[in-house]
Amino acid sequence: MSKAAKAQSDKVIRSTLTLCLCAFVPLCLLVKALCAQPSDGPRLEERITLTTDDGWNLNARYLRAAESAPTLVLIHSQKNDLNEWKLWFDYLKRYGYGYIAMDLRGHGDSFLTPAGSTTSYKAFATSGSNNEFNKMIRDVEAALAYLSTNSVTGDRIILAGSILGANLAIKAAAIHPEISMTAAFSPVLNVNDVLSVNPLRAYGKRPLLLVAGANRAKQYKELQLLNDIAKQACGRENITTMVEAAGFGAGELVTKYNIRRIVDWFRNPRLPPIVDISTPEAQPDTFAPRPDMPKPPEDAEEDTQDE
Repeated sequence: MSKAAKAQSDKVIRSTLTLCLCAFVPLCLLVKALCAQPSDGPRLEERITLTTDDGWNLNARYLRAAESAPTLVLIHSQKNDLNEWKLWFDYLKRYGYGYIAMDLRGHGDSFLTPAGSTTSYKAFATSGSNNEFNKMIRDVEAALAYLSTNSVTGDRIILAGSILGANLAIKAAAIHPEISMTAAFSPVLNVNDVLSVNPLRAYGKRPLLLVAGANRAKQYKELQLLNDIAKQACGRENITTMVEAAGFGAGELVTKYNIRRIVDWFRNPRLPPIVDISTPEAQPDTFAPRPDMPKPPEDAEEDTQDE
């Protein structure tokens, strides 16, 4: 090959390599940019502090929901703390749900008063419509405000409460008609003057799950009364009742064996229309899994340890 031909060949090769490099670099930058976008990557729980409008700073745990999935506000019982819901955390994450669980004022790590001193629920008055137990509705409001600042609207919020928390959840839902639904574990007529009947009458035509154990006669009779009031006020199709053999509060009533039924209720909260039936054994107002319900993740059943 002559020197002129070789020089021409080298020139063509260099030009080709330059063109390829120019095309390759922008492509790499584009791929890098796409990979850097947040998308729906791993959801990690955050430890946060909620501030109420009367100055309490509340310890809380928050997990954002997957896209378009609901977020649960978890409200524990009296004399307890957010760890009452510890069984829920892994399950909710696996199903794509978000959650915010707080230590109510005077409970757990929420012991610093607005004045800067420390206290616990043991020092709170147990009577009076404006006692600290009734003021815990502001703790729930703080959670709702936090979710609002994170673009979580009421139609994607589920309130879940245990005993005192159940009464507070019903009360908060009555105040906020935009909340989608409520799950109440062992609600009662009165916990330290936090009442449930009037809030239940004001709850409206929204889904409500009532869960109770049958081993405590007094609380079970109260559940039956609340169930009747709820059906009249909210519509029978909106009320679902689960009765376990034993248990009081979410810590006892919710196990790894029935938590999936509860999560299924979140997806299908309304009962089908009631029709005339001839079998007396049928119980249209009691929740039972239906064949058309979404199946849970295959690895959800054995992933959570016993309490």
